[in-house]
Amino acid sequence: IDRRNGLSTAVFVSGYQGSPVATFGQEVERARRTMPDLHVVNQPGVNEELAATAVMGSQLATNLDDCNYDGVLGIWYGKGPGIDRAGDAIRHAVYAGTASTGGVVAVVGDDPSAKSSTLPSSSDATMVDLHMPLLFPGDAQESLELARHAVALSRASGLWSGLKLVTQVADGTATVDVRSDLVVPVVPVVEFDGQPFVPQPNGRLITPFTIEREREFHEVRTEVARQYGALNRLNRVTVRGPSDWIGIAACGHTYLEL
Repeated sequence: IDRRNGLSTAVFVSGYQGSPVATFGQEVERARRTMPDLHVVNQPGVNEELAATAVMGSQLATNLDDCNYDGVLGIWYGKGPGIDRAGDAIRHAVYAGTASTGGVVAVVGDDPSAKSSTLPSSSDATMVDLHMPLLFPGDAQESLELARHAVALSRASGLWSGLKLVTQVADGTATVDVRSDLVVPVVPVVEFDGQPFVPQPNGRLITPFTIEREREFHEVRTEVARQYGALNRLNRVTVRGPSDWIGIAACGHTYLEL
């Protein structure tokens, strides 16, 4: 899709190979070997926080004069306990920001029934606390569609996008539509200091520079994410009647069960 739009981009993938997203890195590696012209680097992390720090660096790479690409898409993956231990690294990475031609997707595997975990896990509150927009696919098809939205959302807002995969989805099988035009993102235009906002990652995470980053974070980046969700109808009413008096809200796989 990037090539069709005239962009020369690469992908950097790093995470910890634990259930229920353990096979993600393996599939990326298989795709990399099969299609070397896609410019994919798959570097499993020693642990989740080192992987997150490396993915943070993928965004800062575009600030270097010798960067070979227009942008680098970063993908971090780990399960619920992994995002717990990587919280500090991810919090700094989210504040540093993403590139408008790069973006970061954090693929988080949650195991609510503790199928392969010591404790049931739900990372929603953690991702909200880390200021990551959260997309929650309910099945394999939505995993593909929302992953594409996650990239576009990250590039538009400068935030990491969180993609929550529960065990039922990660372990599930389905026939999916993989057309490249399946998702056509509508990108909001939001002004910041009198100019259209274009994300620019910055690793100067020390006072006084962080004060300006925080202002940008709360005044524009979060607003871009909110507008993106509304314009692309990521949240929508699916059943409506003239006599409705109560509503039920649900998301992801929980919605399908409901």
